[in-house]
Amino acid sequence: MLTRFSSLAAIAIAFVACATPVFFVPEQTLQRPVVDRLGESSIRIRWPESFSSDSVVIYRGIDPSFIDRSTPLAVVDGQSVVLTNGDDPDIRGGRRLYFELVPASGGAPVKTAERLLPLACCDNFRDLGGYETVDGRVVRWDRLYRTGDLSKLTRSDLEYLSQFDIKLVCDFRSDRERVASPDRTINDAPERLDLPIDQKGVDPQELRTKIRTGGLVALGVEKMMQDAYRAFVTHYSKEWATMFQRLAREESLPTVVHCTAGKDRTGFASAIVLFALGVSKETVFEDYLSTNYYQQNFFRFVLRWVPLYSFFRTDPEDLLPLLEARSEYLQAALDEMVARYGSIDAYLEQALGLDAEMRAKLEHHFLE
Repeated sequence: MLTRFSSLAAIAIAFVACATPVFFVPEQTLQRPVVDRLGESSIRIRWPESFSSDSVVIYRGIDPSFIDRSTPLAVVDGQSVVLTNGDDPDIRGGRRLYFELVPASGGAPVKTAERLLPLACCDNFRDLGGYETVDGRVVRWDRLYRTGDLSKLTRSDLEYLSQFDIKLVCDFRSDRERVASPDRTINDAPERLDLPIDQKGVDPQELRTKIRTGGLVALGVEKMMQDAYRAFVTHYSKEWATMFQRLAREESLPTVVHCTAGKDRTGFASAIVLFALGVSKETVFEDYLSTNYYQQNFFRFVLRWVPLYSFFRTDPEDLLPLLEARSEYLQAALDEMVARYGSIDAYLEQALGLDAEMRAKLEHHFLE
């Protein structure tokens, strides 16, 4: 009975999560212009007050390297604008759009796009573009994406992703995870790079069993997660180094990196890539913690189901350390880097092989 109920609960969770795209607009303090999808036919573009003391002229393009500046899409006073398919038919047409915001007051223009891709069954598929480096350059859009499990992509998701010409899918899941949930193929069968990272104590199937039986409390989940992040540093240098070697090749881009939840292994991988490109620690943490904003609706749904799924053996609060991206987890990994190598840069160079030549290649491919 328990097994059958658990299976039904898991199916119900998966079905509801994938039934329709969830358009969630995170209420974050703006550090830069952002694009949020409000629905199938509307988007909102916002920018901080510091971006312009006057109106903002908005242009758009269908490629991040080419923005059509012949005719403005909009000229806006204030700090935001909502655009619909009436303003631009491609907003509803499923095409990825890129925008350039030009402050009329004379400031530097900024390119932006939807960071969260509007997929039905990957609610945390994000573009790592648009972040500034400490020396004033910007990470290119449409170069590197981060996400979770790709096994449940719908036909409409695959159609949407086909426009990106993904060249490489880098999968950090264990062999057991990949066999249980094989990725669906994006585009014309991009190359796969399997780099299994086994998080000690965080095997998804084992955790589901502990949730059902009320065994989470005894695990000391927060410590377990911090230990897992430290192990990313101490046990998997070869895997991360291989990832960087592939990212340094033009023929590997655009690349998707993913694990099961798209939060821990993928979060760490994304963080070290951004550090390697010269993005500030504050911005790296901002991206890492964004998972909590984009998946709030999913978190709430899971936490409502947990008591029933476990026959009230597991308190929803006990599940939060597993669901959330927490700054303490990533900080534990950074502390391990400093303790062993002296600095984050030294870890990247000594453990992962990011010498000056490798960094120059990465900067050439990823920065503008």
